[in-house]
Amino acid sequence: MATTVDPSAIFSGAPVSITYGGVEMGATTEAPKLSLDVTAGAPEFTNAGGPVKGTHGIQKIIPSVEITVNEMTAQKIAWAMPGATATSSASLGQTLAGLDTTLAADPALGATNVKVTSVTTVNTGQFVHIGPVSLPTELNSEIVQVMTVGTTGGGGTGLDVQNDAGGGLRIDHANAEQIKTVNGTLLAAAAAAGATNVKVDAVTGLVPGDFVRFGYAGHYETRALSAVGTGGPAGTGISFVIPLTRDHALDEWAIEVTALGGTTIRPIVGRIPTSAYADLILTDVGADGQTLVVTVENAISAESQSMEFSDDPKKPLGLTMKFTGTYAAATPRQVPITFVMSA
Repeated sequence: MATTVDPSAIFSGAPVSITYGGVEMGATTEAPKLSLDVTAGAPEFTNAGGPVKGTHGIQKIIPSVEITVNEMTAQKIAWAMPGATATSSASLGQTLAGLDTTLAADPALGATNVKVTSVTTVNTGQFVHIGPVSLPTELNSEIVQVMTVGTTGGGGTGLDVQNDAGGGLRIDHANAEQIKTVNGTLLAAAAAAGATNVKVDAVTGLVPGDFVRFGYAGHYETRALSAVGTGGPAGTGISFVIPLTRDHALDEWAIEVTALGGTTIRPIVGRIPTSAYADLILTDVGADGQTLVVTVENAISAESQSMEFSDDPKKPLGLTMKFTGTYAAATPRQVPITFVMSA
């Protein structure tokens, strides 16, 4: 009889669930440790032999949770270094039915016009992929938007195009490279860092599980879609689980890509933005059958990290983080932690 091993069961100490900002953290390599740092005291009274009843007070309670998570994923590294920006690589655009042709001439680097052998089924405003016919990659391909549609051939007026920052071609392409329509749209409203939903002009061809890249070169973010709604600024837009780490403006590009691609995480030094704080929720079931839910509010991990790289399978690569709750300015006496128990 075959035995199925759940990879998450290899690690010990994980509660039923640990989420940060609504994102499941996965199994932990050690049991999470909850600490409450309590500062209490009482004023001293002349001639009193000790504390006076009713004068003892709690000055502050700082809740924190220490967790060692398995795997060094981009999202977990970003949790360990709050305020860091996570920039996705370009990735390849998801092609769809439409223009499927080749370059009719060799365009110059930075060109805003390309000569093509066909203009069948291409319209102004659409997005196209330009790259080698064989083995296109992120490094040798790019996506541009069609601004005007002209005539075909090396002597024709071709297609006027622009990149995601309004300029010309970023890659030096060669004659006969392929040009294909890719699925893309524009942001119908600005999206702030921390958002998990964005409004787009159109949702045609998008379904949950697709990857969509937002922004422009050096400012890209790619997310796997969790829900697809309706288009337009008043529509329900598209949703994803991992919040954005950057602000995105109206009319920035939203391009469906074939994969998440690579992610570059860049830490920052300075004030940590409000969007970097999130609730940490631990859920566990005790031996008595009761469920305990602990929520550390406005939590953030800003501790020094030591990452040991090893090919020893007995030492899974992970991160040890200490999440500390933060008091809300509007309720400075309300401790940022709650406990809920239920049968």
